[in-house]
Amino acid sequence: MESFFYLFVAGILGGFISGLVGIGGGVVYVFVIPLALKYIGVPLVEIPQYTIANSIFAIFFSSLVSNLLHIRAHNFYFKEVLIIGLMGIVFSLALLRFFVNTPYYSIYIFNIILIVLMIYMLISTLVSAKKVYLTPLEALKRWKLAGVGAAGGAISALSGLGGGVVIIPLLNSMMRVDIKKASSISLGVITIISFFMTLFNLFAEPRVIFRYDYAIGYIVAPVSIALVLGGFIGSPLGVRVSERIPSSNISYIYAIFLSIVITKKVYELIQFI
Repeated sequence: MESFFYLFVAGILGGFISGLVGIGGGVVYVFVIPLALKYIGVPLVEIPQYTIANSIFAIFFSSLVSNLLHIRAHNFYFKEVLIIGLMGIVFSLALLRFFVNTPYYSIYIFNIILIVLMIYMLISTLVSAKKVYLTPLEALKRWKLAGVGAAGGAISALSGLGGGVVIIPLLNSMMRVDIKKASSISLGVITIISFFMTLFNLFAEPRVIFRYDYAIGYIVAPVSIALVLGGFIGSPLGVRVSERIPSSNISYIYAIFLSIVITKKVYELIQFI
């Protein structure tokens, strides 16, 4: 029950970050899920696969709640979400099938990818924090949106962070889309990608036998459900806060959380050396 409570609190925080920034909460989930998995006896060699699967599962529900609020507020961009999301599905499922859910993807590689991604995210967030972009979405080429989807799908599969970690910087910093529009699009795309990834992971067969009554495929129900329940509380709060504060403040809050997770993952990586 104590572990469930900590996961529930992490779910609230992840949901809040999801609604506030548009990244799906994975930056919090990948921080706490490995601890819970080790506690219940998940084999170390498949911690990355279980972490990604359960993070994506929780991300689906937290981003879904946030999307419903954006749709109600008429702040949802269906065409852009669909174009980016379809390409994201293809790349995420292909990487899960042929690389991530194989013996080649270790916890060492997993942590290196997370650290590199988060450092990139931190730098790009701070660089663009005070910039205001007004590029209309109609001006974006479809092939560019498809490229964003490919990158988002790949990162979702490799890290469990949920695509938004690259979707937002690509839309905001490179394509000069306003951060709040980029966040809304990111949430929509994350919901689509995470839904299909979750279906894939539910029917996937882990390589190492792990006897646990509440595990289906790579999804461990007590872990993911605790995060989901917390996300139902945190996501609406994050959306409401994002509507009331300047875009630059959102960027700085995001940067603080990134710094904390980077520090934790660097410490874990050093332990492997």
